[in-house]
Amino acid sequence: MSDREFLFLKTAATVEDEAGVLRDLLGLEPIPHQATAGEDEFGLRGPARTVDGTLGFVVHPNGFAEIDPDPGDIQVFDAYEVQIDIWLGSRGPQQQAEARVVFDHLVAHRPDVPMLLCHNPDWLIAAYLPGRGVHDFPPGTSVDAPDAEQWRDWAVTS
Repeated sequence: MSDREFLFLKTAATVEDEAGVLRDLLGLEPIPHQATAGEDEFGLRGPARTVDGTLGFVVHPNGFAEIDPDPGDIQVFDAYEVQIDIWLGSRGPQQQAEARVVFDHLVAHRPDVPMLLCHNPDWLIAAYLPGRGVHDFPPGTSVDAPDAEQWRDWAVTS
């Protein structure tokens, strides 16, 4: 599996509405694909902001969340409904930088929406909570229960 960056949003809006907001805020265009009946997934693309290239997005329901997990199985994004996958043709630091630009832009324009920025579904990079601001996590902060004390005050957990 290729490295990807992930945004998780805690919102009552539909996935389709969130895709529309992302499209409008970042000036993106839809990625045409053959949707299956009932599919709740929206592909978008647009120019990268820090490097020459195209940034891709897929907006869909959070596929990593566990409903009512055991305490040892909690993950930072369990209570977040919307997942946005982000990728750039050139992976690595450029992709991570692009995802951070998107995160910061969304925080600035969506101050009412709690958000998480993760690298792959494994590492928590940053979190935003309305009224508290943005918190950057030390490298190697896991999204899993063993690191919950590091992120519990910066994530929506229910």
